[in-house]
Amino acid sequence: MVSKLDKPSGLKWKVDFNARPKNQWNPVLNLSNPIGYCDDFERVPDHEQEDNEHLIVKRSWDIALVPLKQVPMNMFLMWMIGNTLSLFPIIMTIMMFKSPFSSLFSYKVTFQKLEGRHHILQKIVFVLSNFVLIGMALYKCSAMGLLPTHPSDWIAFEVPKTRIEYGVGGEVLTL
Repeated sequence: MVSKLDKPSGLKWKVDFNARPKNQWNPVLNLSNPIGYCDDFERVPDHEQEDNEHLIVKRSWDIALVPLKQVPMNMFLMWMIGNTLSLFPIIMTIMMFKSPFSSLFSYKVTFQKLEGRHHILQKIVFVLSNFVLIGMALYKCSAMGLLPTHPSDWIAFEVPKTRIEYGVGGEVLTL
């Protein structure tokens, strides 16, 4: 009686592992090269030190300009949240203060990844751009009325300023 495994199936890709003893197996098979493989290639030389320094300077400028890239988004958020005193505008204003202060306190960690001593200008730009973001947050607090800018905010017997005119829909209302 012949089993199904003993019959030749006619498949070229079929390998019968029981046909040969283990010591006759050749680990290196004569396989054709994959598509796109080329034996005669020239080794590309490694990047020179100048290229690495150029990449380090470019990376440090990318890191230094990150806060300046946040300015347009913060301006849009300032416009969207308005000047009312409610939960959402106050939370957004706190976040506008939090992100520049946290990045200012961790600027050494930010620039620690980069090597070299030529990062002085990038660090100055990074710090100044964070101060721009803090200034925008202070302006928002002033527009919301959260900063004590009038004498009536500090002195109890000082009368707050009263408005003389109100502008409503293009008309001026006087009192």
